[in-house]
Amino acid sequence: MAKFLKKYNIELKTIGPVFIGSGYTINKKEALFKNDKVVIIDTRLMFDYFIKKNLLKKYQEYMLDTGKDLAVFFKDNNIDEKIYKNWNVKELSLGDTKGTDDGDVKGRGIERFVRDGNGKIYVPGSSLKGMLRTILTGAYIIQNSDCGISNKLSEAELGLGNNPSKKELDKTYKDSLSDIDIDIFHKNLFSDSNNRIDNKINDTLRGFMVSDSEYISDEDMCVCQKVDISLDGTEIAIPLYRECIKPGVTIRFSITVDSNFCDYDKEKIIKSIGCFYENYWNKVSKQFKKAPISNDKYTCFLGGGAGFESKTIIYSSFDRKKAVDFTSNILIVLFPDAKHDKDTDVSPRVVNCTKYNSNKYLFGACSLRKFEEEQMDFV
Repeated sequence: MAKFLKKYNIELKTIGPVFIGSGYTINKKEALFKNDKVVIIDTRLMFDYFIKKNLLKKYQEYMLDTGKDLAVFFKDNNIDEKIYKNWNVKELSLGDTKGTDDGDVKGRGIERFVRDGNGKIYVPGSSLKGMLRTILTGAYIIQNSDCGISNKLSEAELGLGNNPSKKELDKTYKDSLSDIDIDIFHKNLFSDSNNRIDNKINDTLRGFMVSDSEYISDEDMCVCQKVDISLDGTEIAIPLYRECIKPGVTIRFSITVDSNFCDYDKEKIIKSIGCFYENYWNKVSKQFKKAPISNDKYTCFLGGGAGFESKTIIYSSFDRKKAVDFTSNILIVLFPDAKHDKDTDVSPRVVNCTKYNSNKYLFGACSLRKFEEEQMDFV
């Protein structure tokens, strides 16, 4: 490997369940829901069996019956565990799921975790890099308080005026974030006079390459329900269920830095993670005194369900009062039916949690446990 490349091997340990969505939801017609687990079946092998036993027509009729689940179909057609166990089944713990008046985990379905073409579980490098990019951006703003980023965000807010549409918000807010990204990370990397600074080839983080994670075992997965915990400790179970990496599981991946483009090294990256979370702790976490907040100073938030405030640079850019106002203005547009009062200690007014094995956890929280440079022999 060339001398201008440095490779770091990273380990994150999940403090709470982590969810990276595949965009696919599994329902009661595709899995067996039991008291404490869900059995997910390889449908390709299931259909092979249906063809062999001339059950396809019956299965098509069953699919049109909204009242029946897969367990009923299996029972009616004498398909017992000895048969379906051979269909590459995966069993997931249901965790501490709680039904609601208008549906339960079986009726609502489970949002699946991303997998590769062979059905193996992994965390995409794009998700890991997205998390790190937010951290590096937020840390830069905190460490360079006179950089003018807060002014750019404030100008975007003023430009929206009163009662903007979601479309207007998306464009204005995203445009301001793009401008901020250019200010922080773009440099004239090439001498071509026609090359504009906002061109993507001038993004220094092109030299910050993040791998996919190593595969995650099926035994390290569970199903978790979203539970919102408010400032006063009130818990609200939301009928939203996700396939997640369990708490206490190690996620291994690597970062390769090309110093021709990017000047981040081990010390800067670790310092940024600590800086970002310290700011988050002071302005957000410690307000939720009855929630399972992480005390690890190298905590970061990965994947879906981790909360809007952990995925943005708003709390990095402003003092807490202004950050609350700014976040509330955005959430009022995005979720008009919810209450987002500005006269509060934090916004959003709930922290995204879940329960597993009778314990409360933050969704998406991970702790940095290993950051080692890989020693290489240069040719």
